Amino acid sequence: MAGVENVGQQLSASASASAPRRRIAIIGGGYSVMAAAVEASLGGALVVVYETGKILGGRARRIELREGSLDNGQHILSGAYTTLLGLMNVVGVGAKAVERVPLSLQMPPHFCMRAPLLPAPFHTAFALLTARGLTFGDRFCAVRMMHALKSANWQVAPGSTVRALLDAHRQSDRLVSYLWRPLTVSALNTPIESACAQVFANVLRDALAGEREASDLLLPRVDLSALFPEPAATWLRTKGGDVRLGNRVTDISPSNDGEAGVLITSTSGNETTTEKFDAAIVAIAPQQLSAFPSIFAPNPAPVFDFEPITTIYLGYADASERRLSPTMLGQADGLVHWFFDRRALTVGGVSKSDELIIAAVISASRAAAERPTAELVAQAHRELTTHLPGLPAPAWSKVITEKFATFACTPSVVRPSALTSRPRVYLA
Repeated sequence: MAGVENVGQQLSASASASAPRRRIAIIGGGYSVMAAAVEASLGGALVVVYETGKILGGRARRIELREGSLDNGQHILSGAYTTLLGLMNVVGVGAKAVERVPLSLQMPPHFCMRAPLLPAPFHTAFALLTARGLTFGDRFCAVRMMHALKSANWQVAPGSTVRALLDAHRQSDRLVSYLWRPLTVSALNTPIESACAQVFANVLRDALAGEREASDLLLPRVDLSALFPEPAATWLRTKGGDVRLGNRVTDISPSNDGEAGVLITSTSGNETTTEKFDAAIVAIAPQQLSAFPSIFAPNPAPVFDFEPITTIYLGYADASERRLSPTMLGQADGLVHWFFDRRALTVGGVSKSDELIIAAVISASRAAAERPTAELVAQAHRELTTHLPGLPAPAWSKVITEKFATFACTPSVVRPSALTSRPRVYLA
């Protein structure tokens, strides 16, 4: 979110209290779009959001299913997401929208680590030193690595992977399997063999070595569109802005009237319109940037590798007495990385009072993303029954694979600047 905040600051830096409100077009409908829109509006701009789809949230949005709704993949937030949490507060998202729990990584029966309600950095040290499933040597090595990274100001050797970093600090197989691999896959959605060690060190700094609240897990209790994008849209409209759903932007070009500005051409149904703005922010998914080659000319649009996320929803009828404990349960082995008890979290949704809904999440697995749906459902169910013995076959299932869920966070990846070759057009 830091890049989004900087874009908002750039756009509002030259505005004065007496100047007319600058009109800013923002293209896309995901979390970064709505964050940029709120930041720009707070800076005094009049914002218009263009979103091709009918539901806000991008790759973290609500989908309609079985006369109700689920999410386009199960996601959680971290207490370290201070900018997003601040923006959620600005647009009126209440604290009840998430369940805040102290850091807890549980992979029964092998591993359990919980952070107590102690001030930083004692909460992390206590969690590591009391983690079940680790030897004393494992605990000492983990604490030693954290201390070494802090002493190095969280800087690691350029170009190194997480695997190389862990090997350099002599982390045991147990630590890798139960702690470092799950954290890497969850935060970077990239296997440790190719994940960027510097970004991983940044995550440890922000989430585990910062304030105690930064390590908390925030489990959404509403669907992902209602968690931030839709309240942000409502807030923007009260500030005079507009959110145009079902509007696809087809061209971004300079103003042709001799005055500085940006022309946005969009289509909605059979209607095409062109409108002038003072500036534009492009906040679409990375794989979609090639749709606007002019804003990068003479260079091509940046190219990324991607990692998928597969979410398998399993619905069990007549299961009012069955609960997944804890609500978020991990696995060191198997196809599924995390199981979530949706009934224990989401307010509303598709669940009936006697129905158990489990979200089984597989991150950074291209092999899983290519497997047949029936195989994924069958294996996820088998693995779930090791935690909930005697569970009958699911009454229904839904598999959602986002093949472009995130870019591959490798040491070689270069994120583009917020500036483009087109004046007054920015990337978020």
